[in-house]
Amino acid sequence: MVEVAYHYFPKIEVSSPIVDQQVLYDLAKEYGTPFFLIDEYILRSKLRELKDGFKDFFNTVKIAFSMKANFNPSVIKTFISENTLFDVTSLGELFFYLKCGGSTENVIYTSVTETKEEFYEVLENGVRLIVISSFNGLLNLIDVASEKGVIPSVMIRVNPEVGVKAEVRACYRHGKFGVPLNGSTVDSASNLLRKIINSKNLTFEGFHFHLGSQIENPVCFVNALEKLEAFIIKMRKEFPDLHVKTIDIGGGTPVSYGSPVPSPSEIGSIITKRLNLMVQNLGDKFTLIVESGRFLSAEACILVSKIINLKVYEGHKFIFVDAGYHLLLDAALLRQEYPQEVIPYVENNDNLKINLAGRLCDTYDIFPLSPASKLSGAELGKLIVFRNVGAYSIVFNMPFHCQTKPPIIMRKMNGEFVLVRKGETIEELFEEEGGNLDP
Repeated sequence: MVEVAYHYFPKIEVSSPIVDQQVLYDLAKEYGTPFFLIDEYILRSKLRELKDGFKDFFNTVKIAFSMKANFNPSVIKTFISENTLFDVTSLGELFFYLKCGGSTENVIYTSVTETKEEFYEVLENGVRLIVISSFNGLLNLIDVASEKGVIPSVMIRVNPEVGVKAEVRACYRHGKFGVPLNGSTVDSASNLLRKIINSKNLTFEGFHFHLGSQIENPVCFVNALEKLEAFIIKMRKEFPDLHVKTIDIGGGTPVSYGSPVPSPSEIGSIITKRLNLMVQNLGDKFTLIVESGRFLSAEACILVSKIINLKVYEGHKFIFVDAGYHLLLDAALLRQEYPQEVIPYVENNDNLKINLAGRLCDTYDIFPLSPASKLSGAELGKLIVFRNVGAYSIVFNMPFHCQTKPPIIMRKMNGEFVLVRKGETIEELFEEEGGNLDP
């Protein structure tokens, strides 16, 4: 084991967890490696930063956390305590949210399957704001609402079909999500709107769209809002009393993984100008909902691993850690470049090409390097920290090669480190896979 003489990280981004290096080694000794470390302060500060980005909007702004990014109960409870809205898209997520003490008044339920069985349980639990994205789903909701004698508020998920430059696009022609604004088919925004307005079992709330993830140019939001406004004006010719209470513009606020990205205030100021114009043109002081999974959770979490092997040949240095893409699946699927850093970091000039490899017996288990990665001075027994891993990493953990789930620790607001998920044992994984069942 390497003796650590340094006491603090080198200067790092303000949004990254700042932890005494010796603390990391102490945590590694107590819990083993790899482990995840979540910073509660970063979670809360990111929530405020995102909301401040839209502070110039004429009316109410609400932030919704997309649970799919990170459903660890400690994260859920943190955002519940901030009275945050939650974008929930499955009964499993709803179960987690309610078990953590969440109120159904703060749930936006956005289903993909939209079955009667699903809506029955959603309404039974008291959720009253539902996003609909298909005519069949709408009919199912009407039937269940009628049966239960409740009147939920409904938002239509639309597909604006605008060009989006993003790491992951969720809006394009013939896309999976939402219904087109224009068109005469049964699955179109105009047809869904007519059905909702004419239904005695539903209340029309507004519109929702989601354009993608890691959006660096907000012009796509402006274009989507222009198309949505034109649609609303057109539908008012048919329904003069049509009013919009809420517009949900989805997520997409980018996170830096080593390269500069625009801030929420830079993006929000551009989107807000178009939203304020929309308020003036429509005469509706609607509530704005901005969703986020990645931005709110990514930078609040690090993965701490240990160097367990090294080899050098032909100008290459391979660093093997006890983590793998079973813990950071996006590194393999999307070639996500998580910034990595050797702890303690020591600058050297050995001119070797660094390859950071995981423990899995798989060709793809090589971690892409970020422009912000600092892997100089790697030695056996040192720690390597992967930064900004709080979104779409913990939720993708998988038992490839019989790998168990690592522990998760949270640094609380008072500086205390608490275990928020126990590390899974190999015996527990064996039992989970049916090893103790008698066939």
